[in-house]
Amino acid sequence: MIRSLQQEEWGEVAELIFRSTNAWYEKNLNRGCFPGGEASVCALFPEVYEALDPGCCLVVEIEGVIAASCFYHPRETHFSLGIMNVSPDFGGRGLAGKLLNEIVRRAGEKPVRLVSSAMNLDSYSLYTRAGFRPVALYQDLYFPAGKVLTVGQERVREATLGDVGRMMALEEELVGIRRAGDFRHFLENKAGIWRGWVTEREGELTGFLFAVNHPGSRMLGPGVMREWEDALALISRGMKVFGDGESPVFLVPAAEQDLVSALYEAGARNCELHLAQVLGEAKEVGGIVMPTFMPETG
Repeated sequence: MIRSLQQEEWGEVAELIFRSTNAWYEKNLNRGCFPGGEASVCALFPEVYEALDPGCCLVVEIEGVIAASCFYHPRETHFSLGIMNVSPDFGGRGLAGKLLNEIVRRAGEKPVRLVSSAMNLDSYSLYTRAGFRPVALYQDLYFPAGKVLTVGQERVREATLGDVGRMMALEEELVGIRRAGDFRHFLENKAGIWRGWVTEREGELTGFLFAVNHPGSRMLGPGVMREWEDALALISRGMKVFGDGESPVFLVPAAEQDLVSALYEAGARNCELHLAQVLGEAKEVGGIVMPTFMPETG
């Protein structure tokens, strides 16, 4: 049975996300995904996603057990597919496909967008069989402990709620999507886990980048920039909010050779690859786009 997640089940879904994701990473990449051994870190997902989009998590219940789950994010211009998980105890039953079909049905005529691991071929096949097509390849990068990036700080300042309109206009111009409510959520920061910055040139907003700092997710993104130099400056600033031993992951377009080269030169390393995929229409992207897994609303 497919139904909506209930608040009293958040802990069960956090356990499902923790077990399912770690099982795949340990089997295929010889490492876990979430730090520590506590599923409670994955409570971040229902907490943030239900705050952004109440009631937008579907679960598959089998014999009183939540066997699969998927969050989704309706936006004015598109639907975005969030994290999807199937319990290792219920694999091989086509549950992911059933959840995906239901979310596509709910999206109607709107494009459905997602970012998924290029290394998980089962996931890739699920989406491409459903008609999704890859539109961008991203390198997942991080800086090992002790590496410091200090570039372009003079153009970066803290973002404010007054910047939301210009952020939205920049993303719509370069990417073709609108999600102003997400930006307000980050900047209001009621959970105390978000930060955001912008770059400006001659009074024009040329880029923005957010960061989440929580035991369940330490990432830079989402972000959009006109030029790779803006991206480098914002990444440099974003790194400063993380403490010793905290190495946030960030996604940069593999095709942006100047940016990738500058990050490598500064000591960044690869840890995975991801694909942006779309079902339906998608604008050809201008500038630099940095997606994220928390939240997956772009």
